[in-house]
Amino acid sequence: MLKRIINSPRLEIFIAVMIALASATTALVTWRTSSVNSEAGNAIRQGLIDAVKKQASANESWRRVYEQARYAQTYTVTLAQVEAYEADSNKAGKAQAENMRQYLLPSLLLLAEPLGTDEKYQKKDGAYDLELYFADIQSEAPDLAALDPEASFELSDSYGAEQRWLTVGIVILAVSLFWLALAELNSGNSRAITLTIGLGVYFFSLAWFGVVEIIFISTRGGVL
Repeated sequence: MLKRIINSPRLEIFIAVMIALASATTALVTWRTSSVNSEAGNAIRQGLIDAVKKQASANESWRRVYEQARYAQTYTVTLAQVEAYEADSNKAGKAQAENMRQYLLPSLLLLAEPLGTDEKYQKKDGAYDLELYFADIQSEAPDLAALDPEASFELSDSYGAEQRWLTVGIVILAVSLFWLALAELNSGNSRAITLTIGLGVYFFSLAWFGVVEIIFISTRGGVL
């Protein structure tokens, strides 16, 4: 009875169907692996773009900070000079101080704003709080400040790791195809053994792919 089943045409058809199914599964997983690899490349490319944008924004913000610091320092020094002239009894100095206060200081004050005029940027020791001013400038562009290159790099690492595990699964599928093909060629007890091994490896590969996908998709918060 068992021998008749093993050598029956229906079993031949079943083996052929399983080989076709395993081949289709291999094609599907290969496509998924290629897609994951593409997503890894997109993520790392986005991370690099965001990193460049973020660094360029920071560089421009620091340029503005130091420019303002120079203006603020020039205003402070000039104001001290004007006050010194005003405190002096020399009439020429007083006249020069009056001209400077009327024509020069207002222009310097405009250039020094807000770092040189806003008290929140003044430290207790008289220095300017450049870090606070930098943070305020950065807050003017929330979209750039919100860029997170590291998140893209981590996403790329996740896709890269998934690709490696999927590749292992493809190898397992290839093993199942080998045993299924062997079952088609064999007969008798050899066919039963090789078919059993082929089916076992195939269903194991399906479980492998399911676990890999569930783990990595869940770690990415549901992102395929």
